[in-house]
Amino acid sequence: MLNQINPLTSDEPKTEDAVDLLIGCHQRIRHFTGVAIKLAHAQGAAPDEIRQAAAGLHRYYSVSLPLHEADEDQTLQPRLRDVADQPVRHALLVMSDQHQAIDGLIERLLPLLVLVRDKPDTLAEVGGEMCSITKALEEIFRPHLQMEEEVIFPAIRQVLPEQAREEMLREMQQRRKTGLSDSE
Repeated sequence: MLNQINPLTSDEPKTEDAVDLLIGCHQRIRHFTGVAIKLAHAQGAAPDEIRQAAAGLHRYYSVSLPLHEADEDQTLQPRLRDVADQPVRHALLVMSDQHQAIDGLIERLLPLLVLVRDKPDTLAEVGGEMCSITKALEEIFRPHLQMEEEVIFPAIRQVLPEQAREEMLREMQQRRKTGLSDSE
């Protein structure tokens, strides 16, 4: 049942620019949110499957998702805010507000993932709470990702010069090198 809860892997070449990297992150957000929803309902799954899924989700939500959020808040937003039109600037403000709401939900989910990772049989006790948190995450992520993909990301290519986009990509790649090595 949970054997489909493996991280996304791809044989595709590395992303070409910052927007490609951000869109790849969005694909992983959708994937891991779906996995989290599956896990919340997986009371009948084998303990090892539950443990493995909870560990993978914990790593994703505590390491990878914060890197993506930093990409948007620290790398994308400062560059785009000063040159974008009003609809994009408004979307950037909404994005930041949504990040805070997402962070609050993740903060509630992480201890549950640790509990289930360490004691898979506790999923029966905490599955209901996990279900409500993951459903709320899905409800926030759906419009959040759509707004970024339809309003903010196109603006990156439309208004930022190539040099700025290349700097963004380098910052994002460096953040991953530093962030992933810090967590290991």
